Amino acid sequence: MMIGSASNLGEPNFPCGPIGADAAAELLIALLRQRSARQAAPPTERTHPKDGSVLVFVPPGTYALGSRSAGDERPEHRVRLSGYWIGKFPITQRQYAAFVRETSHRAPELAKDPRYAHPEQPVVGVSWADAVAYAAWAGLVLPSEAQWEAAARGKDGRAYPWGNELPTRDRCAWNRRQGPTSQPSRVGSFALDTGPFGTKDQAGNVWEWCRDGYDSEAYAKRSEDAVDPVVTRGVSPSQRVARGGSYYSSDFSELRASYRRGGDASSRFPNLGFRCAKPA
Repeated sequence: MMIGSASNLGEPNFPCGPIGADAAAELLIALLRQRSARQAAPPTERTHPKDGSVLVFVPPGTYALGSRSAGDERPEHRVRLSGYWIGKFPITQRQYAAFVRETSHRAPELAKDPRYAHPEQPVVGVSWADAVAYAAWAGLVLPSEAQWEAAARGKDGRAYPWGNELPTRDRCAWNRRQGPTSQPSRVGSFALDTGPFGTKDQAGNVWEWCRDGYDSEAYAKRSEDAVDPVVTRGVSPSQRVARGGSYYSSDFSELRASYRRGGDASSRFPNLGFRCAKPA
């Protein structure tokens, strides 16, 4: 058949003949259903307008936290969480600098050090109160410890954000305490480091402040299927949870998604930052 023939320019030429009215109606219904399903599905990633944070969605459900063998991680248990958004990346130097410019909040001393000053490196040298102040300015919050761990482990309770394979140098920034690489990587630098809901840098790079006060027995005290737990009572306000390990970590057990650590809330270390969250 020649291009431009009557058959090519006129009626469509179906391999089994013209489509019938019933078949056309069924096809139209199927297409409308597909479009409706796409429109009804909630977005899994969005940009927060105030500070430009990319947020990923963690759906409501039951999540496994803790472990069976390690100290303050015991026991392994389940919690029920409402849906929420969490930062895909830790807050960067660029984002924190915008907050400082707009509010005149104290700037981190380490922002003057070229090892930590790249705009796309995670901000470090910030206390828990600094992190809370930033989150309030941005219209966000710090994630609870349960939210942080659930975002890293997913519904399958994996050991690390990427799965159960041990950390390697091409998965995350760790074991860099000495030498010229002793600094955090720019956020999102590792293609193989992607959590079950799309987060990056939840293993290594920088420790991340969480909303909770630190209680070494928090998991042991918690009832099974607790709903949206946050530790705020019966703990010292000077001790706060930090999660995820850092580029300093030489023991890969610190990079496990269930690993717990408490720190002085006033600490401003070069391997300590934060990410933010938002209720759905």
